[in-house]
Amino acid sequence: MTALKAKLARAGTDLAKRACDRSGVPRYFVRHVMFETRMAAIRIYGLNPFRRLRVRKLERTPHLQLMFGCGMTRYPGWVGIDCFRHPAVDLCLDLRRRLPFRDATVERCYSEHFVEHLYPEEAQLHLAEVHRILKPGGVYRMVVPAGMRFAQKYMEGDAAFFELAHPWEARPFDALYKILSWADTHRSFYDFSQVQYLAKRAGFAQVRECCANHSSIPELRIDRSEPQRVAESLYTEMVKA
Repeated sequence: MTALKAKLARAGTDLAKRACDRSGVPRYFVRHVMFETRMAAIRIYGLNPFRRLRVRKLERTPHLQLMFGCGMTRYPGWVGIDCFRHPAVDLCLDLRRRLPFRDATVERCYSEHFVEHLYPEEAQLHLAEVHRILKPGGVYRMVVPAGMRFAQKYMEGDAAFFELAHPWEARPFDALYKILSWADTHRSFYDFSQVQYLAKRAGFAQVRECCANHSSIPELRIDRSEPQRVAESLYTEMVKA
C-alpha cells in the first residue's frame, strides 16, 4: 500500500508539472498554494477536541521532549512533530503558528534543519513559543545550516570545505546558492550571533554554540553525525531561566 501511494503521488506530481508547463503557471506558485492549503487543513483539524485531548495527554508525560520537524525518522523518547502524516509523526502541526502546549509543560525541545524553513518573523515566534512551553531550566537544542559559514568559505575560496560540506555541487557558488535557497524552501540563514540575538529576544537566559553530539544532556546527543552534515551545520543550545 505504501509503494502504491508513493507511485500515485509521483504520478500526480508529474501530471501537475506538465499542467503547469503547458498553461504557463509557475510551478513554485502551485507548490505554494498546495502547501498553504495543507497547512490550513492542519490548523482546522487542530480545532478538533480530540486533538486537544491528545495534547493534554502528552503534557502529562514525565520529562516530555518535543522534536520539531522530525520528518520520517523516529527518535525514541521524543514526540515527533511535523506538518505531514507519517508513522514517525506523533503530532501534525503548522509550526509557524502558536504551539498547542500550555506554559512550562515541556522538558526539552530539539530541531535539526527545520528553523531555516521559517521566515525570520516566524522563527522569532517559534522561539518565543518554545521558551513559553519549556519548564524553567528547559533546553532547546537547535541545529540549522550554517549559511554564513558557506558565504565566508566562498569568499575565502576554501574549495576543501565545499568538497566536504556539499560534494554533489559542481561549483562552490552552486553550494552557496543551494544552502541559502534549497529550491525556494529556505526562508532564512544563520550564524551564531543571529541565533543568539533571536533567542535572547525570545527570553532565553543562556545561548551557547555547540559541536555535533556534544551536550551536557545525554538525551540531546542525537545529531546526525555524517561528516558532510556536521560540516554544513551550526549547533546551538538555548536555556530557559
